[in-house]
Amino acid sequence: MKSIRRLSHFFSSSEIPYGVKIITLATSIRWIGWGFAETLIPIFIYSFSNTFAEAGLIKSGYDLGLILALPIIGMAADRFRASTLILIGLFIYFFIGASYFLAGTTGLVIFIIFARFANGVGYALDSVGRATYFRRHSPPEKMATVFGYFDTIADFWWIVAALLGIVLIKYFSIGTLLFLITPTSVISFLIIWKFRKNEKELVHPVASDEASLRALSGVKNWSRTLKSLILLNFFVSGAAAVIVFFLPIEAYTEGANLGMVVLFGIVTTLPTLFGWELGKWFDIKGTSFFTYGLILFTVLVFSIPFFSGYLWKLVVTFLIGLIVEFISVGNNELVTIHSSPEHFGQVDGIMRSISNIGAMVGPLFIGISIDSFGIKTSYIALGTLMLLVTFMFNISNRKELKKN
Repeated sequence: MKSIRRLSHFFSSSEIPYGVKIITLATSIRWIGWGFAETLIPIFIYSFSNTFAEAGLIKSGYDLGLILALPIIGMAADRFRASTLILIGLFIYFFIGASYFLAGTTGLVIFIIFARFANGVGYALDSVGRATYFRRHSPPEKMATVFGYFDTIADFWWIVAALLGIVLIKYFSIGTLLFLITPTSVISFLIIWKFRKNEKELVHPVASDEASLRALSGVKNWSRTLKSLILLNFFVSGAAAVIVFFLPIEAYTEGANLGMVVLFGIVTTLPTLFGWELGKWFDIKGTSFFTYGLILFTVLVFSIPFFSGYLWKLVVTFLIGLIVEFISVGNNELVTIHSSPEHFGQVDGIMRSISNIGAMVGPLFIGISIDSFGIKTSYIALGTLMLLVTFMFNISNRKELKKN
């Protein structure tokens, strides 16, 4: 009963703006469509590949779409209504589920490549639009809490769908379940469309083209905090992408069934259910806990070659997911605090671009490394790199604390 009351509080909390709740509802419905089989996308991609490197290359289509779209969408977010960007992104999602379905029925990898790239562009529109709306309509000092609220609610329903997916995969193909992305995106589109008609957009500064160019060329003038976040986002996203993408494939090649593979996705997402609490924790503790998270991240990467059992892989996936969620909600607040309102979209777009370059490069390089040198050597190299990143971020963070 206590847990039910707590869940009800998540949905009805008065500290969360109404528009944030509506966008969270629409996104939750769309993520239900993804939840049924998203965890099986690495296996789906691997079935069209001959090597780990080839699988990493196909996977990178998503990141390429994000990287190319984010800078443009970031500037657009500072000039247009955030809900407009969300709607365009949802429209693109109509075609993604259909493309995955066609890939499964025809066996043509081109449909997966299209789905991955379109997913990157669609998510860029959806995520930047959503983040910009949250920043314009929420108190800056509660930003980590707001983003944590969104993660908790939306990912709760994603996990519910993923659990159902464990049963459904026994009766339907991966491509068929991925098709459910399309109808749920249509429902989400209609919710945002109706909300947009009655939405009261806050008056906010609109960046001119000249100001936009100054913002993009002014990265060198960013605060030390934002610059350190660039380094952090690049390497953490790259390392996390390697873990999330390759561990399920490794488990599958070692004999895990599809239901066991789905558990990887669920365990990866479970930490986001604590997003609201982690956001509140960040509002109190700040960036001081980033270093401890990076140290644990490094230890976990080093452990993979030496503890290769299925259960340990799940534990590593969960703990890394927890670290990434804490960094994510904190990152969203720091970007808001250290950016001017007229450039929220641009700064957020640049940060997301950096993260997704890391997420694209990580699996590509580690995939090549695994094919060439083996899994053990590759993870030791990745752990060594994370150790260096932890050291550099700790030095940067200490200088910032002394400055303040």
